[in-house]
Amino acid sequence: MADAAPNGDPVRSMTGASTFVVESEQGRIEAEARSVNHRFFKSTLRAQGPLPSAATVVEDALKKVVQRGHVTVHLRYRPAPATDASGWVDDDAFAQAAEHLTKLAARHGLGAVHPRDVLRVPGVMIEGRSNQDDDALMVAVQEAAAGVADALQTAREREGALMAAEVEDLLERIALALADIAGRAGEVPAAYRQRLQKRLEDLLQGSGVEPDPAQMARECAVLAEKSDVREEIARVEAHVQHARELLRAGGPVGRRLDFLVQELHREANTIASKTNDLDLSRTVLDLRAAIERLREQVQNLE
Repeated sequence: MADAAPNGDPVRSMTGASTFVVESEQGRIEAEARSVNHRFFKSTLRAQGPLPSAATVVEDALKKVVQRGHVTVHLRYRPAPATDASGWVDDDAFAQAAEHLTKLAARHGLGAVHPRDVLRVPGVMIEGRSNQDDDALMVAVQEAAAGVADALQTAREREGALMAAEVEDLLERIALALADIAGRAGEVPAAYRQRLQKRLEDLLQGSGVEPDPAQMARECAVLAEKSDVREEIARVEAHVQHARELLRAGGPVGRRLDFLVQELHREANTIASKTNDLDLSRTVLDLRAAIERLREQVQNLE
């Protein structure tokens, strides 16, 4: 299997995951990113803790490394030990704890759950800092966002290399099937002529009538024209070569490869419609199966 994009940028998957942790005087920021397939770039931030302008910072960091894919980033902020009794409530933790306590109360016939009961659940009430430095915290947020974005890019490149190698293998399978089809297609008219001649001889046996060579030639010529797949084969070969060139160039190639796969499907369907030979039909089925598998793979590429 060839290396992904040996002459260009890495080929990247749209899926991947990464983590990054920043420890500072302001506290600890844990960043986690997960990316899935999407037609365009989209980011979603889920933050726990008072993180100023975190959504903008995270999106800016992701845009530097992601062109396509839906990336969800979780930021969890735990402030350094407080210098006074101030604090804040983690909304997500409060909602989860309230739901859990309400279900327990209903199950055991208890009364309504009071907010102070929810606040006593560990993780709901977070100690604050009266001397929090927002500028320093912003620097930590930027570091966390850049770190998790870079780590995500590495993960997507690693997965993309594996996918690109499989795409190369599938392109080779398509090329081999195509060569088989080209070789077999050239034999079809002659085989058809032999079958036609044998059938006519069987039908006319004992009648004293001989098959008309001119009529047989016309019938074989019509079949040869209807089953001629040379143009389709040439186009598939060109699409396969183009796909290989895109992989070597690297970078965001998913959309262009997806378009080429659509063209491959179209040509394969045309070849199948022109095929009336059993052995050839089986090879065409192999070709179409490889193209379908190729479609599944390229839809995961950025």
